[in-house]
Amino acid sequence: MLLHSTAATAGILKNLGVDNLYDWQKEVLHEIYRGSDIFLQQATGGGKSLVYQLPAAAEVGRALTIVISPLKALQADQVAKLKKSGIRAVALNGDLSDAERRRVLTDLPDTALLYLAPEQLWADDLRGALCRCHIERVVLDEAHILPQVELSFRKAYAAIGEFLSSLPVRPQIVACSATTTRRERKWIIQSLGMIEPVFFIYPMRRDNVHIEVKKIECPPKERGTDLESVMFHCVERELRRWNGEGAVIIYCPTVRRVKKLCKWLNGRDWATIRYTGKMSTKKRMQGQTAFLSGTAQIVVATNAFGLGIDKSDVRLVIHAGLPLTLSGYVQEIGRVGRDGKRGRCVLFYTGGDIKQNERILKKAGNEKAQKRGLRGLYALQKVLKSNKCIWHEVERYYGQKKGKRCGHCSHCLAKQT
Repeated sequence: MLLHSTAATAGILKNLGVDNLYDWQKEVLHEIYRGSDIFLQQATGGGKSLVYQLPAAAEVGRALTIVISPLKALQADQVAKLKKSGIRAVALNGDLSDAERRRVLTDLPDTALLYLAPEQLWADDLRGALCRCHIERVVLDEAHILPQVELSFRKAYAAIGEFLSSLPVRPQIVACSATTTRRERKWIIQSLGMIEPVFFIYPMRRDNVHIEVKKIECPPKERGTDLESVMFHCVERELRRWNGEGAVIIYCPTVRRVKKLCKWLNGRDWATIRYTGKMSTKKRMQGQTAFLSGTAQIVVATNAFGLGIDKSDVRLVIHAGLPLTLSGYVQEIGRVGRDGKRGRCVLFYTGGDIKQNERILKKAGNEKAQKRGLRGLYALQKVLKSNKCIWHEVERYYGQKKGKRCGHCSHCLAKQT
């Protein structure tokens, strides 16, 4: 572990606009500077990235931190902020021209943080450039993705552990996530070859986030009405309750529903943009930029949107349909109220959503992947059917100690009436 300068650390914090570190960040940083492998689980938007960005920027000497990150948009967002603060950070991905890529690799020994997707790890030119670097640590961001992938999806994730083992000097390994179960943490540790990692597992509950779940049914006098149409009207009612401050994310389970709901809302004078994995990179980036800048306040999207998006003033997250798993749901509601102010999350679902998700998950990956997905779906189903505090059910699933009843989720409020 290279030495770091306290004065440099203070200067970097100032440049990043951070007045003080949280106590938990100081605890994690202490172990990082000791050289321990780290498993960090902290709520979305809690400040996880700072605990590896700060040491990387402050270390004296030619030390490189590699950050394995799943999305180009996430890489670009992080790198832009770090560069603005004077930190030597770059992203290596397929969007670079040949000349830009050569420049990045040439300057690598003088780089503090290198962001890339796992698909880049085995590129011959990168491997050659890494031979000239001292790799201090490797960070796996959004580590919950690792146990979810199979050979049929992003095969490079399965080879991250092999890449780490191939390095001439073993680096420090840091795994970060907002949502992992005990079973998933064990999987991640074994896959990465982490040695006696120090665990920092912080509470998932965020008391400023108010959760509601509502089952969509046709009124008795309107039998035969399209349930999707009823859902769209419910979504609009929630938008009317929104005071117009901050931003709104509306998640849909399919690309088809994104297109249909976006068109329907725009036709009713709600200015919305859409975001799906089927859109071109250019259109996705345009939409994301508009949303982050505040030019667009409402985005209608599939779960392809939001991973790592750092927008503090999302006030409302609506689900127009059931997410596939509880982990997916918790990740998505984690995008609301990051500034600590109150945010609302409303989930609309129909009686057929569970069966539909079962069909999707039973076709995904191998038998183990299917079982893992179904386990997450049934955990979400239990939340819907339970009359207990929703945060209690989330805490139970992730093996965390239950706190007091939140008092403001739809289940808690139902008991008060």
